[in-house]
Amino acid sequence: MSPSRTVLAAAIAATLALACPQPATAQPSSVDTIAAMANTIVGKVSEASRGVSLEGAIVTVDGRQVSTDREGFFRVTGLAPGRYPLQVDYLGYTRHLSDVEVGDTRGAQVEVTLRSTVAATDMGVVEVRASRDAQAMALNQQRASTNYVNVVSADLLGQFPDNNIAESTQRIPGVSIERDQGEGRYVTVRGAPKEFTTVTIDGVQLANPDAASRGVELDTIPSDVIAALEVTKAITPDMDGDAIAGNINIRTQSALDREGLTLRASAAGGKYQLGDGDNQRYNATIGNRFGADGNIGVLISGSISKQGRFTDNVETLYSRIGADTFAPSEIQIKDYEGLRTRKGITGRFDYRINPDNLVYFVVSDSNFVDREFRDNLTIALDNYATGSDETTGRARATFDKELRERTYDKSIRTYNLAGEHFLGEMWKLDWQASQSRATKTTSPRMQYIFRSSVRPQFAYDYANPDFPTWTILGRPDAPASGVNLPESWYAFRRLNDRYEYGEEDENALRVDLGRQQTFLGDSGDIKFGVRARQRDKMFDDERYRNGSASDFAGLGIRYSDMLCDSLSNNFDYFLTGRRFCRDIFDKYAGPLLESGNHARLIPDSLTGDYRAEENVYAGYARIDANWDALTMIAGVRYERTELEGSALQFDEDSGDVLPQTASRSYGNVLPSLHFRYEANPDSILRAAYSTAINRPDFIHTAPYRVIGEADDLNVIAISEGNPLVREAFAHNLDLSFEHYLRPLGLMSAALFYKRIDDPLFVASRDEAAGPGQVFRITRAENGEKGRIYGAELSWQQTFDRLPGALSGLGVYANYTYAKSKAELPFDLGETELPGTSRTNYNVALTYEKSGLNARLAYNYRSKFIQSFDISNPELNVYWNDRASLDFSTSYTLGDGWSVFGEINNIQDTKQIRFQGQRNRVLEMEGFGRSWLAGVRYQF
Repeated sequence: MSPSRTVLAAAIAATLALACPQPATAQPSSVDTIAAMANTIVGKVSEASRGVSLEGAIVTVDGRQVSTDREGFFRVTGLAPGRYPLQVDYLGYTRHLSDVEVGDTRGAQVEVTLRSTVAATDMGVVEVRASRDAQAMALNQQRASTNYVNVVSADLLGQFPDNNIAESTQRIPGVSIERDQGEGRYVTVRGAPKEFTTVTIDGVQLANPDAASRGVELDTIPSDVIAALEVTKAITPDMDGDAIAGNINIRTQSALDREGLTLRASAAGGKYQLGDGDNQRYNATIGNRFGADGNIGVLISGSISKQGRFTDNVETLYSRIGADTFAPSEIQIKDYEGLRTRKGITGRFDYRINPDNLVYFVVSDSNFVDREFRDNLTIALDNYATGSDETTGRARATFDKELRERTYDKSIRTYNLAGEHFLGEMWKLDWQASQSRATKTTSPRMQYIFRSSVRPQFAYDYANPDFPTWTILGRPDAPASGVNLPESWYAFRRLNDRYEYGEEDENALRVDLGRQQTFLGDSGDIKFGVRARQRDKMFDDERYRNGSASDFAGLGIRYSDMLCDSLSNNFDYFLTGRRFCRDIFDKYAGPLLESGNHARLIPDSLTGDYRAEENVYAGYARIDANWDALTMIAGVRYERTELEGSALQFDEDSGDVLPQTASRSYGNVLPSLHFRYEANPDSILRAAYSTAINRPDFIHTAPYRVIGEADDLNVIAISEGNPLVREAFAHNLDLSFEHYLRPLGLMSAALFYKRIDDPLFVASRDEAAGPGQVFRITRAENGEKGRIYGAELSWQQTFDRLPGALSGLGVYANYTYAKSKAELPFDLGETELPGTSRTNYNVALTYEKSGLNARLAYNYRSKFIQSFDISNPELNVYWNDRASLDFSTSYTLGDGWSVFGEINNIQDTKQIRFQGQRNRVLEMEGFGRSWLAGVRYQF
């Protein structure tokens, strides 16, 4: 058995052992076991069919309103002795009304169970609609929140055919994703750059395996090990301030979320249409409650997926060849063949000491391994004929055939020890100690390159930019068209060997202290807190090369001996001949690596390395006040940032290695003000002003300097860090209206505006280097200002009141419009920010009735700019618009068993990048359809 399956099997076996009947200890939890204080009502709300705790239920006592926590608990304090009406309101469930008696010397305990409005009893059998109940839980949490947040439960996300957390977030209003070979990786919120969004697990910021960006690579985390996703778009003073676009919080599951045993498992298999690769997914969750009062919870959740992905990829890089003329300068035809293995395991221990005290410990470990082979034909063009342009022309061509084997191994591990404690009637103490660690190792990363000895004239025609035509001129042994060259043209060029390692660690401590206040409003709370975050990051890049033709000749083989019968056939159009055998690194690389000609590349192995240490110390004050239907949150946060970085610079003339260090400290005051007005229990108006920052990427502040070679125009490219680059600061305005539909649904609209000071860009400037030479220095710089604004619309509804079979229909839809503008450094004009798509929307038609659950989901994202070419803005890189249609279905067999199926990318849509305008296609990538079918069990 593989190690990954061993881990999952061990987790299931261990928790099954814990789940064995223990009549002496595993009793249902009850608030009656703890006497409430005088002047206090303590209660718990759960649903009737499965005993699941209902978070976000709105409880009203004597005109005062509170909401339940994730375990369904609520408390109302400061009540005089007497009899009070109690109301519990929860969308999708029948409303509860009762009276509660508060005594002279002790308070009252209440347990409330609610029934779904669609649970119909027929001969003692209750119909339960799982995704509907999941939607109800998410909407109620969103409704009860005092600030603007979108909540999507894991059960609802599980109805979509998503492979990882990034893909799950794309279903949320205002959230879109960037993909790698068709699979979601980075998250963009409301058209802001990916670095503007923070990602947390139970409030713990995730360390990031990406060495070049603060944007978290969310393809590392499976979508099967979470309880819910919470997207906060207007942060409050008690939240970390580095979230201009917002925060995505991944909530883990707890055994205390429901009564009794929790057991879910599924197994599925399928295929990827392109390349016929395997598509496998397995997950299991098991947990139980222990102790005399059922107040101890243990839960383990694990997931494994394996994806045999094949990708067709064609790239054309455009360059300026005249004052107003561009032309293709490099063409790459790539076949990707890889296996992606994703594993995740989460363990959670909760100890509810009593209704006043909770301690919990969560461990989460996610791992993503991508082993990939890439066959590549690279065509470099120069010496253009007169009249050549971006559409047609002639040039001299150089051909390289390559095979790269690359495996990277990414992991994110998080430890979280936390507690919640009520201290008497008035005070509450929360604390959290956490550690998050991310690593990314790229090894092996080896590459054979063979170059053609023939450099013929090459004619190109890009009248069809997606499928151009190429013709080799003047060579009778060349193909009549295309680039399937004779194998005899190629000879050994070099063997590249590379190793990369990056890691990031964050240790954090948080303490919050709050109490009730009576000096502002009819009721409310005041809260203070401090937080410390210490983050360390490093990156090491080692590069080696052997370009000795004699070493290769010593192997006694030719280029053709390294090829197998498999043919490259990109998009059934781009034909490049036989592909490389996959074992040629194992069979032939050894002597080349052991040769004295295998040399370390300096400065390449030194100047890209860096280390950084960032310490953030924060304190805040927050006050909540209620006036009947109006709730206010006001407060201020202060964050002090201390940054130190180190890197190596290489002196080309002397060969000396020069250590460099840099440091910077700065502080930010971050005020915020939020209002929530409840026009009626189903209509809520929210308004917010908040401030936030975005700290520069670590690599941008490291004092590195990489000097390239001079080009044909004697321009020497220099890339360097800028330790003095400033953090971006944003003022955010949000306005939203939510109308909750009975029995279950939501219609909402939101407007947002962000003014950003000192937006960050990677920009270039030219400096004289000497007679006839110019240094083109590229580094991070601040623009003067920028802005993002837009609107969101959302509609969710189940049509339970329709007659008969139609009552299973539902809709889940949202639309986001965003526009951004920012001033570039050096007075170079204005541009949109990276990641801003004008239009982003989701439409899902759902059906759930009589055991059948089906969902047809359409997602669309319009084009957006990815990166800037400051010297040639006409060649800025854009992702083109893309739509995808996915389908998922399941059918309940009974006794907890169901079967399910998924189909992704039904329309077989491609992914396209272009430079400046659509006819300059930089990259066209196809990854085909995929399907999956399996069986699921839930107790």
